[in-house]
Amino acid sequence: MDGEGATERLDRHVLVMAIWAPALFAAALLLHRGIAAGGVWWIAAGFAAILAAYAGHIVANAVLGTGFSQGEVALGAVVFALALAALLLAVLVAPPGVAASVWLALGVGMGALLAAVVVYLVIAHGPRRAFEAFDVIRDNNPRPASRLRHRGGRR
Repeated sequence: MDGEGATERLDRHVLVMAIWAPALFAAALLLHRGIAAGGVWWIAAGFAAILAAYAGHIVANAVLGTGFSQGEVALGAVVFALALAALLLAVLVAPPGVAASVWLALGVGMGALLAAVVVYLVIAHGPRRAFEAFDVIRDNNPRPASRLRHRGGRR
């Protein structure tokens, strides 16, 4: 590993953290205010802060000519899954006095995050390559027909 490559990776990491840290702090404050006060607009502002950080990360990747690292993808998937599980658990155990609008706003916000990721994948890689990233069945037992050019093969 050369020193210059390690420095460039570290610089990218610092830039990405400088984008995410304040945005997630603002999002946590806004989401807390929205959940505590039952304000749908506060919740929407919290999710807007998360989407703005995601857009900033995409712009940083485009400017630096990189993509999302495997660690970033794994972290994002785990955090999203934990947030979704926490939301579903909170809906199940919440007292009856909690407004349904809060749950709806949180669900719509989580759906917006998922939609943003799907839109990014389709725009950045195209529909076929975006799907191929998740198509493990084709890689598991390839047949000669899967190597044809019109199916993404190199033949």
